[in-house]
Amino acid sequence: MKYLCTLSDKNFLAKGIALQLSLIEHSSEPFRMYYLAMDQEAFDTLSELEIKLSPNGHALVPVSLAELEKNQEELRTARNNRPYNEYCWTLASYFSDYLLNHENIDHITYIDSDIYFYADIDIFYKELGEKSVGLVTHRHISRGHRDGAYNVGVVYFKKDKPGTDCLFWWKDAVLNKKYPEYFGCGDQKYLEGFEPLIGAQNICIADETYAHGAPWHYRLFGWDDYIEKGTIVWGGRVQPFVFNHFSRMTYDIATDFIKPTTDQYAVHTLNNQVFTIPAVNKLYMDYYLKLKSIHQTYLNGTKK
Repeated sequence: MKYLCTLSDKNFLAKGIALQLSLIEHSSEPFRMYYLAMDQEAFDTLSELEIKLSPNGHALVPVSLAELEKNQEELRTARNNRPYNEYCWTLASYFSDYLLNHENIDHITYIDSDIYFYADIDIFYKELGEKSVGLVTHRHISRGHRDGAYNVGVVYFKKDKPGTDCLFWWKDAVLNKKYPEYFGCGDQKYLEGFEPLIGAQNICIADETYAHGAPWHYRLFGWDDYIEKGTIVWGGRVQPFVFNHFSRMTYDIATDFIKPTTDQYAVHTLNNQVFTIPAVNKLYMDYYLKLKSIHQTYLNGTKK
């Protein structure tokens, strides 16, 4: 059994459901997805859909924000003393740590809700082997960059001493705004602090055998065989394309409007020219159609 977690409010709920459905479609082994609902509407909806989104041994487990915050004064204080986006940054580490300490599980993998899988997540686990922590790189920047070398979209922790020590350090650092040398991109640059803490021998940089996409590095890939074979070329290596991070994608199903990202990524996307690459365009059109179907099937046709 694989143990996963994600989180969102009602505005990202269709994307979170898409993540769950993509894992169901491709996973060869049962998984349990703990889904932190950041508002009551999201929790109520997920509770209603729990059975539908838990087929064939897989499971969706809705968790309310009130449940997470219960007896957690430090987390309630954080919600009241910082902007909403900063509070959200505290939750990936906090929720992961909470689950590892309160559930009968031997590991946890945090996944951003706007990620979608095209192949079995098992390839990620196979790379991890017996390591205590698993990270994926941004692929376009290195250590020392203000955004951090690693992406917080997928992060793994094993329930052993290096893994739990590392997760607690991350939670504590983000919650209490420690270690200013890791400030710069929410909770993300803190991932560079894992190696000094627990040693490189306990960490797997788990993206050598497969590819994962995001707006900041589409331009680095060769896409010629993606549509027919599901592979890309990166650094001269052919890799199966396993998941994509649809960061900052917005849409409106009433008008079929899609905006792949914001101008924040303009440099990385060559002023949005990467979205004219046929394979990348197909990624976004297919994902949008999946989201539209989710709104119609699971969310009563709501626009967003």
